[in-house]
Amino acid sequence: MDEHDIESHPDLMDPDWQRHAEKEAWTGLRRGRRRARRRRLAAIWGAVVIVVAAAGFYLWKQGTRAEEVAGSTPATPALTTTTAPAPTDLPDSGHVDLTRPFLDTPAQNWPEGIAGLKIPAPAKVGSFSAKQVGEAQEQVKHAVEVAQFDPDTQVGRHPSGYVGLFAPDARKDLEAHVQGYVTYFAEGYHLLPVPPRMTGRMTVRPGASGELTVHVSYVVAYAFDPGSRVVYGPADLEPFVRVDRDYILRSGPRWAPGSRGLWTGDGGGFYTSIACRTGNPEDLAPAFSDPDYGGPSMSRAPGQFDPDKPLPTKGNCGE
Repeated sequence: MDEHDIESHPDLMDPDWQRHAEKEAWTGLRRGRRRARRRRLAAIWGAVVIVVAAAGFYLWKQGTRAEEVAGSTPATPALTTTTAPAPTDLPDSGHVDLTRPFLDTPAQNWPEGIAGLKIPAPAKVGSFSAKQVGEAQEQVKHAVEVAQFDPDTQVGRHPSGYVGLFAPDARKDLEAHVQGYVTYFAEGYHLLPVPPRMTGRMTVRPGASGELTVHVSYVVAYAFDPGSRVVYGPADLEPFVRVDRDYILRSGPRWAPGSRGLWTGDGGGFYTSIACRTGNPEDLAPAFSDPDYGGPSMSRAPGQFDPDKPLPTKGNCGE
């Protein structure tokens, strides 16, 4: 082997070493970015103090002049309310109002909870009537609601409310792999008293004979309570969960009675600004619980905040 051909060295080609090196690189990146934003924040606060002082002097002068001007005070113009466009990315640094944690994030204007899932009007699809389609849509809507917003599921870790929505023959396997379909919070971490935000849509298409496929594509934003921990921006406490999932309704004489009902189909997920070193890697925890690890929040992927775009393919936590 050429002593200068270092890239082909056997030790560097080892997959375990490569994964270790990648994680260490993410860790170093996160530390560096945190130090940099601390310096930026210090500079910003210094500038703010100067601006506030100047503004205070200006207002004092204006007030003094106003007292010298005779005449009536003009009527105050009516205020108008506008909705500012939301950012397309999740800030790593910036002020966080814990009463309005989604301000200045992609979730700023998203509806609260399941109201963010757009559902089309029921219509006949294949052999399924509009009524059957509407019933299937409600079943899937409820399944998503339990999976992403139900405290008994997420905090209590009781999957029965989700599993019970499916066909009897589907339940045993579903219960064994339920964390592939619902969100459990890591122990010791709780949400702020602010409802999660959601954006997404549902579509319906015919499946195989006796099957109706209901597809959901959505993003949910959670805001965790940092307690006394220092946070430097929304990315520290707000994980975003992106999900694409098929649900399949089986109906009719083709299926045995125990197989009639709802089944899970193909799907996947992507997570942004999560902690990757929790006790259970399938549990959801905010980035502030793992402050030195970069994860996907350091690698922006197209579509992670937009359910109309393809689901990102890069693995979570930089792997």
